[in-house]
Amino acid sequence: MPGATISLTRSQGVSSFPDTPATSLWSHPYGYVVGHNWTVSSNKVNNFRYGLTRQAFSTQGDSSEPSISFRFVYSPFLFARTLDRVTPVHNITDDFTWIKGNHTFQFGGNIRIIRNERRSFGSAFDSAVTNPSFYNLSGAVVTNQFTAAGYSINGGSVASVQAAATALIGRFSQYSGNFTFDIDGSVLPAGTASARTFATEEYDSYVQDVWKVTSDLTLTLGLRYSLSRPVYEKNGFQVVPTERLGDFFERRKATALVGVPLNDLIQFELGGPANNAPGFYSMDWNNWQPRIAAAWSPNFDDGFLRGLFGKKGDSVFRGGFGMTNDYFGGQLAVSFDGLSTIGFTSSTTLSANSYDVTNCGAPNPRNPSLPNCAPLFTGFNQDIRALPGIPAPEQRFSTPADEAQRIESSLDATIESPQHYSWNFSYGRQLPKGMYFEASYIGRSARKLFGSRDVMALNNLVDPRTGMDWYTAAGILHDARAANTPLGSLATVPYFENLFPDLGANFWGDPTLSSTQSVFLLVARDGFDILDWTFVQLLIDDFGTSPNMFFHPQYAAFSSFGTFANSDYHGGTFSLRQRLNNILSYDINYTFSKSMDDVSGLQTDGSYGGQFLLNPLRQRDQYSLSDFDSKHVVNANFLFDLPFGRGKALFGDVNRWVDGFIGGWSLRGIYRWNTGQPFSPPFDQAQWATNWNVQSNGVRLGDLGQGVYRDTRNYFANPQAAFNLMRNAKPGETGERNTLRGPGYSVMDLGLSKEVTMPYAENHKIQFRWEVFNVTNTQYFAITNITRASYGLPQDPELSTASSNFGRVFGGIQGAPRRMQFGIRYSF
Repeated sequence: MPGATISLTRSQGVSSFPDTPATSLWSHPYGYVVGHNWTVSSNKVNNFRYGLTRQAFSTQGDSSEPSISFRFVYSPFLFARTLDRVTPVHNITDDFTWIKGNHTFQFGGNIRIIRNERRSFGSAFDSAVTNPSFYNLSGAVVTNQFTAAGYSINGGSVASVQAAATALIGRFSQYSGNFTFDIDGSVLPAGTASARTFATEEYDSYVQDVWKVTSDLTLTLGLRYSLSRPVYEKNGFQVVPTERLGDFFERRKATALVGVPLNDLIQFELGGPANNAPGFYSMDWNNWQPRIAAAWSPNFDDGFLRGLFGKKGDSVFRGGFGMTNDYFGGQLAVSFDGLSTIGFTSSTTLSANSYDVTNCGAPNPRNPSLPNCAPLFTGFNQDIRALPGIPAPEQRFSTPADEAQRIESSLDATIESPQHYSWNFSYGRQLPKGMYFEASYIGRSARKLFGSRDVMALNNLVDPRTGMDWYTAAGILHDARAANTPLGSLATVPYFENLFPDLGANFWGDPTLSSTQSVFLLVARDGFDILDWTFVQLLIDDFGTSPNMFFHPQYAAFSSFGTFANSDYHGGTFSLRQRLNNILSYDINYTFSKSMDDVSGLQTDGSYGGQFLLNPLRQRDQYSLSDFDSKHVVNANFLFDLPFGRGKALFGDVNRWVDGFIGGWSLRGIYRWNTGQPFSPPFDQAQWATNWNVQSNGVRLGDLGQGVYRDTRNYFANPQAAFNLMRNAKPGETGERNTLRGPGYSVMDLGLSKEVTMPYAENHKIQFRWEVFNVTNTQYFAITNITRASYGLPQDPELSTASSNFGRVFGGIQGAPRRMQFGIRYSF
């Protein structure tokens, strides 16, 4: 039983501007399968299959130059890089079925051999950007020059002014040198692709018994065992941490609870089978997956129960429970290889807060190896590696402990197979006239799901004398700032006095200031007014009872893929369907559900994207509605064959010529409606309350008056009022997650067809089709314009004036406008 499939596709992508190159995709997969069915005896059958699917594609980028741009203002290209990938998957399955009495036994296995051969230019080029947030004081030095000159800036426009001014200054405040190395450690020329072959093998076996206990009751019992070899790089291009990052993270949390930072260094080593070394993660041997299900069709002789459940076969109860495990590895290894700056790739990025905008001829007081002002932009093909602070390429297996506030990514070797627990219960009932109704409950809980978290999350140090942590102590100062408490009236917070003794003398050179006053002077409105709490931690980091009180000396943010996330789903579904002879059939389905999780992203979302847990020290803070949650979903479809023409209820005896006009008409349609999906309130645009790299969301102080206002394309009825009903996140807060909902969606598609039986032969037919998609041409807004100007919160939004674009998050539509298509088909 052979079969084969080949597909060739070439498609044009997008371009940054009409006159710049566009990306493109060339896809040429193929697959084939051979099989053998063996009837061993009348009650024994074996089914064997071998298949090969070979996915192959090339995505052509739009640039082979260094990535140079003016952040938030202008980028000449998308800087998408070329990627070629070939992924052959060999699949071998065998299933054996044995029927014995009222038991149907099944057992078998599945073997998959997977290779991922790829050539990527993702790390082949350097990058430089005029980034306002990388300037000193988290970018405040830019706007400080305006206010010092007597100008005032509305709070909601600070980010826009910083972005525009940074572009006009034309200096690179952030830049990176990216280097790649060969297997022997020699540096490769800039623009050289990285070639990798990732491999894994997966094995499944199962046994199942379908036991027909009685004519009304059937039980299904099964057990599956799965095994997945940790993915590895075949040629030895593989490095791993010497200590599992999850273990390091737990040690770091434990020492912070007693007020001591853990500053042990992270080292790397060659890994994988080719190097006879540990893999990215360990084999998970505990993937047993039991299943149980039951189906019962009641058969009551008479009385109330027979009236309720009907005669035999009219009603059915079904229920089941099962455990499953996810397969994983391929994308994780690819992401780690592409993002890691250790081993066979090396990246050096300038630290944030390195540059000022004045005294450009003077040396940098914070880093004498750098000038006080950032290097000038001189062209879009500028030599980034020649800029100050970029060292010569050197293959390394450890990151310098130089407190450079690096933002990097890795992989956590404590990974285990994600576990899913699913259960369901349903009741179905046959009703008169071909109608069938079914109600179901579906539940699902998942544990050890994939996500990324910062294993170097800034320490939430606890003062062992008082038991107070950083979040609480800094929160007291946050509230004192909001109340405009004078410095002299500020009550002493023992946390700062105990963990940061003599801060006034050591930091400010003023022994009359208490440690509490010393920190408050940084954040008070009549002080330095810094509401970037992670920057405050950086400033006092080395002035405590130990060096590096909050920041690890190697990394300021170190996102690591791991299995720590959770999700829960509960849903009820109701279905009604009916078949009325050959005239009308329809299905109507309604789902009411709720899905919640810690993170909702995918492995492809990147280290700090949709799957990033902003504060792993307080994971439960981020448990909320899933990004994809849809509370209500209705879908329906129908097929209506008009009852006119030969053999139909009306005019059934007309001749063929008349039937050619009135017979063969059909109308069909599909309808869908769902409520909008959740999304989060506005975010802190240039303040980092909790994580060094990712901003927190704001917190609502009241009803924002959200909705869909088509005349203004705004999410808020009164943007200024909504703006003033938000506050910035406090230290340690992630802010609110997914507490708002976007626009819902509905669409109706209809199709009208006419089939004509040709007068000269009944087996010759011609069909005309007219199909209309989105019949009502209803266009629902889509939330696609989330920027600092449209959805960002400056310092103290409750006291500020919103930007003119605040709340204008609708940048597109869901679905597509009305479309029609016509078709004709002749069959014989």
